[in-house]
Amino acid sequence: MRKLNIVKYTVKAMKAFFQGWVVAILVIAAAIAGNIKTVIGQDVKKENFLLAQTPINADELELAVALPELAEVMLKGGESSSGRVIGIDAQGQALSIRRNDKTTTIPLSQIQRVVFKNGALVYRSNGRQIIRGERDRPTGKLVTWSGIPLNTFTVKNSTQGQAVVKLKPPVVSTEQLQGIQSVARNRQYVVDEIQFNSQQRTITILAKPY
Repeated sequence: MRKLNIVKYTVKAMKAFFQGWVVAILVIAAAIAGNIKTVIGQDVKKENFLLAQTPINADELELAVALPELAEVMLKGGESSSGRVIGIDAQGQALSIRRNDKTTTIPLSQIQRVVFKNGALVYRSNGRQIIRGERDRPTGKLVTWSGIPLNTFTVKNSTQGQAVVKLKPPVVSTEQLQGIQSVARNRQYVVDEIQFNSQQRTITILAKPY
C-alpha cells in the first residue's frame, strides 16, 4: 500500500512538472511571436517613411516635408490670412488655404511669406504626430533652400500636411544633398516658412529636422 502511494505521488509530481514546462513553452512562444510582430510592424513603418525620401538619381532627391496644420499668410499689403495650406498651383500661380470648411485662393504675387505656427500640430510621413515647442524640439539647425522651381513642390496629403519637394543642384550641392538624405532617414523635415518669387516661378523653403 505504501509503495502504491509513492507511485501515485511520483506520477502526480511528474504530471505537474510536465504541465509546468508546457505552460512555460507556450508563454515563451507567445512572447517571441509578439516580438516578431512588433519588429515587423516597425520595419514596415520605417520602410513607408523611407519611401518618401527617394533618390531619383545621384544628383536629385525627392524629399518628404511636413506642413504644420496652421499657417499665417502674410500679404504684401500688410494684411494676413490664416488656415491650412492645401495646395500650390504652379500653373495658376496661386496658394490655396482652408479654414472652417472654407477655401481661399491667394495669388502668389500678393504673398510676402507663409509662416507656420510653432504650436500647430504636424504629422510625420509615417503618420506619427509632432508637437513643436512642447513635446518635440528640432534635432538640427534651420536650413534654407532657395530658388526651388515651383512645379517641383507638391502637396500630397493636405489633411496631414504631407508634401514633397525635389531638390537638386544648383538649389543644393551634391554634398548637401547627401547630408539631407542622411538626416531624412530617421528624421522629419518640418517647414517653418515659405516664400515665393512669382516672377521667377520659384519657392524658398525654411525647414528644421525633428
